[in-house]
Amino acid sequence: MNKLKRIFVTAALLAATASTSVFSQSAYKNFGKALNLINADNKQYHFGFILGFNSMDFDIAQSKVADKDGKIWYPDVTSFGTGFTVGIISDLRLGEYFNLRFNPVLMFNDRTVCYRDPKGNPAPEDIIVKSSIIDLPLLFKLRAQRMQNYRPYLVAGPAMTLDLSRSQDCNLLLKQMDYGVEFGVGCDVYLPYFKLAPEFKMFLGFNDMLDKDRPDLVGTDNEKWQDAINKLTSRIFTLTFNFE
Repeated sequence: MNKLKRIFVTAALLAATASTSVFSQSAYKNFGKALNLINADNKQYHFGFILGFNSMDFDIAQSKVADKDGKIWYPDVTSFGTGFTVGIISDLRLGEYFNLRFNPVLMFNDRTVCYRDPKGNPAPEDIIVKSSIIDLPLLFKLRAQRMQNYRPYLVAGPAMTLDLSRSQDCNLLLKQMDYGVEFGVGCDVYLPYFKLAPEFKMFLGFNDMLDKDRPDLVGTDNEKWQDAINKLTSRIFTLTFNFE
């Protein structure tokens, strides 16, 4: 990851940690006050919706293969924007501290890949990879003891993604399906009429997402851009607000 990415991840982690700390301190300060939604955690199943933001990244393994002119290009993700995330929640209670959740979400974002030669000179143009991803995670939720109207938790589990917007016009064509793991941290906030949960998660993809079956690029000058990559995997960071 470059410096900007490290800053984003660090800031998100600090925000999640600070939120949990604030919630815990507030719970103790408000000890003795009325509890909201006292039976919310006893429901066998419930539903909700998700709104939030995402940031997408690539982990790129460089091939260091020279192009037809004998030049080696080094790819890297230089910038990434903030995308929008929306989804639904389905939650099954397994016990006092465990839940099973299936939370499909739709995410929109772009990733920009640039190339540099051995002297550090950039290529004439960057490659922008647009993504509209359906994320299908099956998550186990481990909840801490409830503290007044706050309850921190951890989530983790397998996930599969489908990219709906891959385009043959892009010099880097992604495969449609990916699989990997998701994990994160959050805190349930019990409000008078619903639960609100800020949640930070990370998706680590295992599949090599670069589709090298590109007969349209064979023999062209653009073939060097995909040849410069040996393996490409996805990383997705999300900061969401769950309404349940």
